[in-house]
Amino acid sequence: MLRKLGFPICGMIFLMLAFSGCAEKGREYGKSPDHTNFGAPVEKSDENERAYQTQQLSGPVTHNNTKLDYSQFLSNQLNAMNGVNTAIVMTTDQNAYVALMIDSSAVGTKGTTKETNNQGTNKGFYNDSAPFDDYLPSNELNNGYNNYETAVHHDLLSHRFKQAMAEKIRLLQPNIMDVYISANRDFLNQMNSFAQESWKGNSLMPLLPTFNQTVTRVFGTAQQLPNK
Repeated sequence: MLRKLGFPICGMIFLMLAFSGCAEKGREYGKSPDHTNFGAPVEKSDENERAYQTQQLSGPVTHNNTKLDYSQFLSNQLNAMNGVNTAIVMTTDQNAYVALMIDSSAVGTKGTTKETNNQGTNKGFYNDSAPFDDYLPSNELNNGYNNYETAVHHDLLSHRFKQAMAEKIRLLQPNIMDVYISANRDFLNQMNSFAQESWKGNSLMPLLPTFNQTVTRVFGTAQQLPNK
């Protein structure tokens, strides 16, 4: 199973998850309660030692991957980390690409801006904007309602959170040259559809051109901050 926990189905369960996660000690990735600088460059010492998007520290990169696989093993390892509800890890000839959803089992994973609308949990609705529509396509994990948290741009995730995931991937698979991590909702859903193809036993190579275009759009070729 990709997800450690099912979707929250009522306000009480959601609050219990939130409070239990915040109560845990030793699960702090960022500076709490100061969440004001998650989208800013990390300190220079951290930049020089970071384990993710390392190639972009020296200049533009090319996401010209020549092979593509879904890694169930690495996905499971990241799923077990505090702060990660769902992780989908794709590996290429040199890189690992991570799509994830964030849960409340850690603090300091991202800034305080909420992207997921969980208002319906208090009203018994799945989708607060469309209370009589609980449809979610089978290839999607998150539509922005009654779910776990996402981040529109990878720079909105804290350095320490990304660093912990990247270090684990590099430890488990030393041949990885670089690691790219995003909690963007569209990226998550697309990687989930790729993972489903892998589960069916299908090769992901026909999807490689689309994948390269997607990661170039999501991660860019040079280091930059989000426009919004």
